Amino acid sequence: MGNILVPSIADRVLLHLSKVRIDRGAEKVPNEISQEGIAAAVGISRSHVPRAVKELISAGYIEESKKHVKDGEKRVKVYLITPRGLARAKEIEDTILSQIIPAKIQNTMVQGMTLKQIETAFHRRINIIRLTGQEDFIDLDAMMITGVTDFSDSPKISLFLNREESLEQMKQFLKSRAGMLAIYGAKGIGTSSLAKHFIQMLDNWNILWVSLLKHRSLEDLRNRLESFADLLKIKQEMMIESSAGSNILLMFDGYFDVDEEIVGFFSSLVERRDGAKIIVTCRDSTPSYNRFYRKEHLQSGNVQEMVLKGLCEKDSKILLGNDEIPDEALRRIFAMSRGSPMILTMLRDKDEEGLRRNSTFTNEEIRFLLTESVAKKQT
Repeated sequence: MGNILVPSIADRVLLHLSKVRIDRGAEKVPNEISQEGIAAAVGISRSHVPRAVKELISAGYIEESKKHVKDGEKRVKVYLITPRGLARAKEIEDTILSQIIPAKIQNTMVQGMTLKQIETAFHRRINIIRLTGQEDFIDLDAMMITGVTDFSDSPKISLFLNREESLEQMKQFLKSRAGMLAIYGAKGIGTSSLAKHFIQMLDNWNILWVSLLKHRSLEDLRNRLESFADLLKIKQEMMIESSAGSNILLMFDGYFDVDEEIVGFFSSLVERRDGAKIIVTCRDSTPSYNRFYRKEHLQSGNVQEMVLKGLCEKDSKILLGNDEIPDEALRRIFAMSRGSPMILTMLRDKDEEGLRRNSTFTNEEIRFLLTESVAKKQT
């Protein structure tokens, strides 16, 4: 083949920065966002970095700053990705992964699959930043990032906007002794998007995504876990409750009004001392009788909680996709939508039927919001 589409140097830099999450207010930031760190990650000389970042700054995809990097004594130039840059990085990634390319795994050639389909089918992730364009096929065993993954249940995420504080909390959870993290949010607020974006940044974890909307019985759920344990060549019980699961992350998405046996299953995991880390996304209106942990579990540190709020007004405007919307119209939409990514996306797509099905707005309010969302500033 030798003619596959690969990211440009600037695109590689943007893709790399999209995977590095930082606290913008921190005194020290990871070396990965410095010129030295970018060069090492992307596989270019440090002298090529300034030209690439200049292009990205001009496009509004990244911002330049000066900060201390970890283990560094002097402040150096670092580069922070913007919401617009995150959206562009997602577009680049989707384009590269949509290509149909032969792949080789265990001495067998696989034909007719896109890179994304290959990732899903063989539970691996391809480092597209390191593609050269001269490959005749993808050598999975040579190119894969460490970690077995199964995201087949996970939703497609089209756009992810800044959630830096929440992502930092999730990162700290992985470092803590807590075994479970419950993330609460209203319908459409973005808990699934947050979780998907977070786990896609993890290279050295074995990760399973389980949709509780698809697997509603305890038997279905256990079968899903058993299949993943088989991939890891480990027993399900050891994966969940022993030190053998220390590099395993189980993501359960859509916990809301579940069967009693599912509640019992999660309750049995709360007081574990070892085993896989578990993240559960929950509807904020989850009935009290479906809660699988108690206040003392939070106090003891066995369980951590997060509550996800709506987007800020600035990011709401980005998601609406109307750069010329009057400030007053934006404020009215923001107040009524409460920054819900689902509602803002439906307004952007003029999805009147979706708003009727998925919101409590009256027909008059929906028509008002749709009119406001396309309004333009007077010139």
